Amino acid sequence: MRSVGSKLELIGINKAYRRGKEQVPVLNNIHLQVHAGEFVTLIGPSGSGKSTLFRLIGGVERPDQGRILVDGNDVTGQRGLISYMPQQAALFPWLSVEDNISSALVTTGTTKVEAKQQAANWLERIHLGGVAKEYPHVLSGGMQMRVSFLRALLMRRNVMCLDEPFAALDALTRADMQRWLLDLWEADRRSVLFVTHSIEEALMLSDRIYVLSSAPATILREIVVPFERPRRADVWKDPAFVQLRLEVLGLLGSK
Repeated sequence: MRSVGSKLELIGINKAYRRGKEQVPVLNNIHLQVHAGEFVTLIGPSGSGKSTLFRLIGGVERPDQGRILVDGNDVTGQRGLISYMPQQAALFPWLSVEDNISSALVTTGTTKVEAKQQAANWLERIHLGGVAKEYPHVLSGGMQMRVSFLRALLMRRNVMCLDEPFAALDALTRADMQRWLLDLWEADRRSVLFVTHSIEEALMLSDRIYVLSSAPATILREIVVPFERPRRADVWKDPAFVQLRLEVLGLLGSK
């Protein structure tokens, strides 16, 4: 499948919040890019402003300074231009799994009949056809995250922001979800900006990594991940993987 990604640029982003009489800076002169069809990860300490960046990109908030561009167009403060997947599965508990998917398609203009058919086809494709009529609460955490990611994918936005989507999963399920995400992304190639606290996850998934300092966050380093795609399941054994992990660990410990 061809890449359907767009180029995302953040230029000179500054953001502070008022706490009482005090202005507390959160982001300091952030410059970053996600090229069309690229998978880019943000990694940094807790409270370093990663989720704030997502709110700014999504247009929920505006930066105090700076611009956000999509394909060269200034979209600062505009909503509805990205797909967003939060840390917890974002599913409607009163809808079946199939209806959760079809409702996402309907919001993009697909007819209800066609949305129902596409939802069934997609659920078969991700090996969840057997739970199409079930409600989200009966699904495992990994299954819920698969459905949530599929909803985000089908919103037909060219930029996807994924905010630590696997953080609540156990280690085995998390590794399985990483491989599943890569397989689905390889077939679609949306532009992805991904947040994680896991260095290994960042190296496994990404084309590039931006390492953030503690707040007020600045970019400490941009790291190009050298491993070819599709990624080998045992890439973590590569000496370059081990070296990059130590490099990122050192950066995170330095600030």
